Amino acid sequence: MTPRPSRSQLSPHTYFQICVRGNNGQKIFEDEKDRLRYLSLIEKYRRYRNLQCFAFCLMDNHAHMLFLTPSTQVLSKTMHAIQVAYAMYFNRKYERRGHLFQDRFSSWVVKDENHLLSTKEYIENNPVKAGMTTRREDYAWSSAFGDGSCVTLSQISG
Repeated sequence: MTPRPSRSQLSPHTYFQICVRGNNGQKIFEDEKDRLRYLSLIEKYRRYRNLQCFAFCLMDNHAHMLFLTPSTQVLSKTMHAIQVAYAMYFNRKYERRGHLFQDRFSSWVVKDENHLLSTKEYIENNPVKAGMTTRREDYAWSSAFGDGSCVTLSQISG
């Protein structure tokens, strides 16, 4: 098995599919307020670090995002900030200690436009695949929510 390339070896303005998972499969979102908090953190750090978000989906025990990064270092700094801030919020709210997330996060480079479109579709179809809804537009915690066009994070969390 070939190791994945270091993120620092990739070109700037790279698209990444991101996945974060709850430690041992645990829920990372217990209610609507948790999801709103996570989306607000994505929006805050996305704006601060100048990332573009093309898709997202918040499931109960994991989340997917599709970002275009202005530099490869920005991705790690952004995800670290989001994950630390959210874990602190979650642990404080539920009076718990320890790791919330399994590992730091997983990421995959999106290679071309076809891969970009299939990745967006994969992310937004997660609730359908999981049997949570029959139409991706009906799942409120996804960029596909509503008329099928990608809504902004600020519209969801605003």
